[in-house]
Amino acid sequence: MTEENKDLELGDIITLDDENGEPLGDFEVLAMFDLNGKEYIALAEAVEDEESEEDEEVDIFVFQVDGGEMVPLEEDEESTVYAKLNEVLEGIELIKEDK
Repeated sequence: MTEENKDLELGDIITLDDENGEPLGDFEVLAMFDLNGKEYIALAEAVEDEESEEDEEVDIFVFQVDGGEMVPLEEDEESTVYAKLNEVLEGIELIKEDK
């Protein structure tokens, strides 16, 4: 999977393609962070319906950014990277609550 990310910002919506160039869908940039000298980007499937089920589980996908391309994580780095992502997202309210 490749995607140009030079000017990406939090909240941007990007379309990802599979290795055959077929679109996988639209994804929202949730976080961008550095760990051990490498850049990472966390994405979740873009949700168009703001009134969707609030308790719905959201899958978060993290990629390493290497030379402007997003590459899948190596199996041995997944736990460390997801731990760092949890730190980055800690304290951020991902779901808007009506009060």
